[in-house]
Amino acid sequence: SLRDAPLSKDGTEQCRTSGKKLGALFHRSNTGSSTNHHRQQEGEEEYLAPLNNNEEASSSNSPARPSTPSSMRRSKEASPFRPPDVVLVSPLRRALMTATELFLNSRSEEDDDISPPPRFLAIEALREKRTGMACDERSSVAELRKDFPHVDFSDVERGIPHVDMGEQNPDVRARGEKFLDERLSAIPGQYLAIVSHKGWLREHRKVLKSRVEAGLIRADFDVNEWDTKLYGNAEVRVAAFRWQDGELISVFSRSVDNAMLASATMMGDGFEFALGPPSSGFSIFLADRTTKVHFISLAEGRHNVAVKQAADSSRTLGASASQNDDEAYPSETVLLKQEGESAKDHPLYDARLTRKGVGQAQRLRDMLSKRPSGGRPFTAFDLVVVSPLTRALETAREIFSKTPGTYGGEVVPPPRMEVSEDCRERYGRYVCDGRRSVSELLEEFPMFDFTRMQYDQDMLHSDERETGIQVQERAIRLLESLSRRPERCIAVVTHTEFLRHLFGQFGDTLHEEDRSCLQRTAKNCELRSVVLCSHGAVERDEDTRASTIRVPSLQSLSSLTALGDETPADIAESTAPPSKEEAEVPISF
Repeated sequence: SLRDAPLSKDGTEQCRTSGKKLGALFHRSNTGSSTNHHRQQEGEEEYLAPLNNNEEASSSNSPARPSTPSSMRRSKEASPFRPPDVVLVSPLRRALMTATELFLNSRSEEDDDISPPPRFLAIEALREKRTGMACDERSSVAELRKDFPHVDFSDVERGIPHVDMGEQNPDVRARGEKFLDERLSAIPGQYLAIVSHKGWLREHRKVLKSRVEAGLIRADFDVNEWDTKLYGNAEVRVAAFRWQDGELISVFSRSVDNAMLASATMMGDGFEFALGPPSSGFSIFLADRTTKVHFISLAEGRHNVAVKQAADSSRTLGASASQNDDEAYPSETVLLKQEGESAKDHPLYDARLTRKGVGQAQRLRDMLSKRPSGGRPFTAFDLVVVSPLTRALETAREIFSKTPGTYGGEVVPPPRMEVSEDCRERYGRYVCDGRRSVSELLEEFPMFDFTRMQYDQDMLHSDERETGIQVQERAIRLLESLSRRPERCIAVVTHTEFLRHLFGQFGDTLHEEDRSCLQRTAKNCELRSVVLCSHGAVERDEDTRASTIRVPSLQSLSSLTALGDETPADIAESTAPPSKEEAEVPISF
């Protein structure tokens, strides 16, 4: 009775729940707009966005944190995702039922008016491991065709591939790898869905992991232990597969809930788009799509000193350091609140600069006053975007609160300084990364614009630390907002950990020396310049002043490192090579 087992009643309901999530994702899309994918010419990069589904077990998501202003604005924008052109499905009955519920029965009349139903292809290579259990033995094609007339079973009829009884995990992995290499990229349609089983998906991710470890592809998943964590029942994950010259080079995967936040990275041209032949070594960007952004890491804070002192004590006592990115080093326990204590009562809550840190910021200000740019003997900025933490505001105040100089007989005013949650440090757990209320900050820093801050109190900081994936996606939102600004020369005063997560997402296609320059750990008050290029629709916010007029800048210094300040931003010593002069690496999306 369990031969080729169908879905249970609960399983069908699970599919309908996931179908509603997909409907919400697709109904926000701009069908036919410029955000949709297109096939690239031969030799150029090509993108597919399969939706990985499974018919077994629902996943739970952690409670969503309050939205920042930019994330709220993002949620109102149209989604670039659209329903699949082709649904590839295991020929087992429960998989066919799952695919039908998700991509056919969930369609509305509005969907039918917008686009035709997808083409359903039963693929023998996607079936569950054939162990001999009755539930994993499929029905005859004649039976299946009668029950699922909308599905094309020609692939199954041809017996491609032949799946033997008594399969082991390596056998499933082998046929999954062959499907990945020989079939997937050749499937017609730009948007695909794959409906398969936990076992098959687990082995598929082992294939990806082996290629990541061999340096053949890059994989970016928002799931901890993504290569071993099983899918839930009817769980949907969205993935962007990228091929170049016929070879798979990267896989970017997010849950259906997180896909919207990461859509800029997953869809369109991605963040590594370049015009011209890849072999040319050049990229050409339209000038009106570019924004020059100077990222400035913070000056030394009191928390840095406390951690360094604790680290010195730990080394003296022979304590070992943690290797887990989400665990505290023994020395960092000085940044944790005690049980029963409020984080705000801790002396390092929203830590301030040290006297040395103030001096570092002042030296960077002096350097900028002598750094030729835009035909002027000094560097001036149209806008400064600042983290709302006290040490960031203090750093920005020391650098930018005074006029940068006089030009053409006129005093150039200080730039407008705007405070944004998007560029704050990775929040949670450590008391130094909580912030004071906006009303307190405004009283101490009246020269800053806090109008884009949504909450007076810190609604983001808690005992739970923000995940690395969340930091990365917040960094992408920051880049998106900067690309929409009318200002063309912007400074961002932010934190070392935030910069690590931002720059770590870029550089795969750069020369090794440039990649090291971009991704190395920032030092205190380091200035790192990039050119931001957006390949989406040109949208400029109208609530800010226009850019100053500039001519090409002269070659100049890029960081305080060149002036001899080697103070590390944290206890870890950077082994990366020193920055180049005027190291400007293009970041594009």
